[in-house]
Amino acid sequence: MGDTKVWEGERIRANKRWNVTAVLLCLCFVLGSILFLTNMGRQYTKENLVLLDNAAFQHETALVKQVEGDFQTLHGVAVFAGRQDILDPEQLIRLVGEVNEGNAFIRMGLASLTGELELMELGGKRYPGVDISEEEFFRQALAGRDMISEPVPDPYRDGEYINYYAVPVRNGEEAIVGVLCAVNGADVVRAIIEAPLLNDSGYTNLYSSRGKLILSSGTALANGGQPQELAGLAGLSEKERAAVEEALEQNSSVHFNYKAGNTGMLAVLEPSGVEDWFVLCSIPVAALNQRYVVTSAGAMLIIVAACSLFTLLLWRQRRMMNRNQAVVERLAYEDSLTGGRNYNQFLMEAELVRRQDGWMAVWYCDLKKFKYYNDALGYAAGDDMLRRMYRLFERLEQPDGLFCRLMADNFVGLRWYAEREELTEWFSRVVREFHQEESETASRSYIELCMGFYCPDPSDSGLTVNEMVNRANMAQKSIKGESGSRCAFFNETLRQRFQQEAAMEAQGQQALAEGQFQPYFQPKFDIQHGDRLAGAEVLCRWIHPQKGMIPPDQFIPVFEKSGLIMQLDRYMFEQACSWYRRYLDGGGARINLAVNVSRAGLLREDFVDYYVRVKETYGIPDGAMELEVTESLALGGEELLCQLVRELQAHGFTCSLDDFGSGYSSLNLLKNLPIRVLKLDILFFQRSVDKVRERIVVRNIINMARELKIRVIAEGVEETESVEFLRGAGCDIVQGYVFAKPMPLAEFEALLAGSAGK
Repeated sequence: MGDTKVWEGERIRANKRWNVTAVLLCLCFVLGSILFLTNMGRQYTKENLVLLDNAAFQHETALVKQVEGDFQTLHGVAVFAGRQDILDPEQLIRLVGEVNEGNAFIRMGLASLTGELELMELGGKRYPGVDISEEEFFRQALAGRDMISEPVPDPYRDGEYINYYAVPVRNGEEAIVGVLCAVNGADVVRAIIEAPLLNDSGYTNLYSSRGKLILSSGTALANGGQPQELAGLAGLSEKERAAVEEALEQNSSVHFNYKAGNTGMLAVLEPSGVEDWFVLCSIPVAALNQRYVVTSAGAMLIIVAACSLFTLLLWRQRRMMNRNQAVVERLAYEDSLTGGRNYNQFLMEAELVRRQDGWMAVWYCDLKKFKYYNDALGYAAGDDMLRRMYRLFERLEQPDGLFCRLMADNFVGLRWYAEREELTEWFSRVVREFHQEESETASRSYIELCMGFYCPDPSDSGLTVNEMVNRANMAQKSIKGESGSRCAFFNETLRQRFQQEAAMEAQGQQALAEGQFQPYFQPKFDIQHGDRLAGAEVLCRWIHPQKGMIPPDQFIPVFEKSGLIMQLDRYMFEQACSWYRRYLDGGGARINLAVNVSRAGLLREDFVDYYVRVKETYGIPDGAMELEVTESLALGGEELLCQLVRELQAHGFTCSLDDFGSGYSSLNLLKNLPIRVLKLDILFFQRSVDKVRERIVVRNIINMARELKIRVIAEGVEETESVEFLRGAGCDIVQGYVFAKPMPLAEFEALLAGSAGK
């Protein structure tokens, strides 16, 4: 009996313990639920603000992209009209009409400095005599600014609103000679702010910095409308109202709550990036809190069904964490353009893959001429090209291979191989299928592929994958300047060469600043008039304070790769002009001076302006200064080269085609390029297989040039026999060691002085 009572007591005490445990467990779940709801409330508040900020940013981006795209189109027309000096009204109307046929502008026209404007519609209808002299957008454009007006009623279409675009038109002296105006329907901007917010429960309006409503979305009207002024928003505290006014004044963003009728709204006001406009994105608080309400109901069920719902909450929380983690990983490790892995992910996976047995190569691929493809067809076409390239690598990837888009038009990857020939065969297949795909799409992109391979050996185990990628990039860069699609393998000599080139490039920058580059003059002689001194070619020599003279063939190729050649070109041109001015001021007779122009310098937008400005600054006579361009400059840009030559000759320069015969000399180029001097390349006079055939070719080139009224200079001539042949063939000028080698300025001046009386 006693034992029974003891056992019963123990059972009661055990039940009490379990009851206490259950109560404590329930209290823990209740407390956990309260803490969870509180934390979730804060999280949802943050998410709501992020949601609003993202929505505003998307509208701002779309609005800026639309307006900048429109202005870019107008700038092209304005630059063309200004540079071509098109002032005749009829010409302007035709130009505007032709341009606008390919765009979405309702009307376009060119306003005079007095504000008189004639607009033309897409269909060709004209609206003359429009006076915009008092319009703010016109005055701002006259002051040199691009301007878009607020929506105004369309005077020619009842019930419609429009925006005016205005950009200044400048002539060759950069003076404003008019204002190019275009008209777009306000619906273009409205379509951007009409983008749905939170299942169409939110809406977006545009306001000015004064708080005036510029444009209201249709969704806003359907939800009860908005006041005409920001100051009229209801439900704002004094602190929030002051914050809104401060944001308008300081062009900053602000979050606040207000009332739209009986509906509470959460809003963000942000600068749009266009004029002084602000984007106001508003979302009903009830719609935002809907998920929070559902979560709260779940928390109540947790209190009722403690253990099961507690487990459910843990599961939901874990799921949310996984989802957020997936988003973070996608942002950190996914390429936004191709949807594949980015370089960070590639490096992580590659460090694991490289530990496998077998021979592994790192490759680096660059799309040559991609920049020109982008400029010609637009960034959308360029992005599509990169995505097609990514899919091609994906299709040709090994099962255990790895690759990614590094940046822009560069791709990197890992590939397993047994023999190096497998890598070159794979590259050939990539090139073949790439061009086949381009041919099928009729894109005619003319893009070429350049790929470098780095094949590590066991001694390279200490290198990181990133360092291996850099070495593959070195191999790619070593052949990037060559024509056609090519691949190359990294070697130690290549690395040392790049290090030497980098050092030389750094020294070259310092040498330019210190004036270590000196002009040398190689005289040119008129062999048709008694071997008379006719001028000289100005050549560059690097006189290093410690190393002495550095040969041009060592530093010129390095400078051409780095772009430093353009600065060197301009430095040598100014040195030549400076000396020529001193020479003329000292009573010297007029001679011809020739200087070289590189491809990098020729393609600069300010190329002609710079050379003309320097020539005029030093007062160099027209026809005295000759600019030499090589025939390789015309490859892929013959029309541009012809245009530049005409502009230079119009400003008093003589243009010559240098190194004719060194490469793929084109008679078509000789026919179209309006040059006045042709320089035969030295290769014509070195180790010819058949002297008779050589002379037939040279004689006919000279005869052809003379019939085209082009003077012929033979450079690199070293033998008297060659001079006599050239004299009989009708060549005008000879330059070479047979007469004189390149010499410092002092020697050339002495030579000029000695020939002055002849």
